[in-house]
Amino acid sequence: MAPPRYKRAFNNGFQLCVGIGILSANLINYGTEKIKGGWGWRISLAMAAVPASMLTIGAIFMPETPNSIMQHTNDHDQTKQMLQKIRGTSDIEAKLQDLIEASKASSSIKHPFKNLLKEKYRPQLVMAVAIPLFQQFTRINVISFYAPILFLTIGLGESASLLSTMVTGLVGTTSTFISMLLVDKLGRRTLFIIGGIQMFFSQVIIGSIMAVELGDHGEIRKEYAYLLLVLICIYVAGFGWSWGPLGWLVPSEIFSLEIRSASQSVNVA
Repeated sequence: MAPPRYKRAFNNGFQLCVGIGILSANLINYGTEKIKGGWGWRISLAMAAVPASMLTIGAIFMPETPNSIMQHTNDHDQTKQMLQKIRGTSDIEAKLQDLIEASKASSSIKHPFKNLLKEKYRPQLVMAVAIPLFQQFTRINVISFYAPILFLTIGLGESASLLSTMVTGLVGTTSTFISMLLVDKLGRRTLFIIGGIQMFFSQVIIGSIMAVELGDHGEIRKEYAYLLLVLICIYVAGFGWSWGPLGWLVPSEIFSLEIRSASQSVNVA
């Protein structure tokens, strides 16, 4: 659906919107924690219905993509109209011809998942598995989902823990936006390396401080608690402009048409 010049930015926009969602949830949690009586968690859970409703209603108005129209109906005129609508220009003949040829090539593939096992597609298959696997091995979910507990463990109060989680969410969202601006200038490989090194060293230092300071007593001095918060922000920023968005962008770029749908399915799974 995206115009070519914005395609990479929109692809990275997936991770940006995940970050905005996490940040919004953290803001709600921080606000509802202040409610006296301890029933604020009910509002926090109920608010999940808001984005769910937006997605459901939005899907009703979302048009089919030109690719989908071509593959399912082979209607050139309808595909052309949709291309003109989403591109905002009548100069779409070259793209239309690409879609027609791509549809023919795609329809000739009878067993896309079986094709993935062919030797010539092995590198793509390996990367379809390896990139999301190592994206999870960065342990970002420990920070995303358990940050409040982590901050409580290192000695911050409940309110301060939720506030700290909100700060890391803001850092992650901002760094993902920065990635959208830099991904074409610096290249994917450079961002992967920079982000990986940044996450590695911050995790080593975080682990070392917690091992020495927490020990068997589960207590940590305040100055170290805030140092850990800074280091966690550095870690989250590294993920935000590297393994976060690029984990979705790179696989989408390396799959050839005849295996793209099957490869993306493996990638997400």
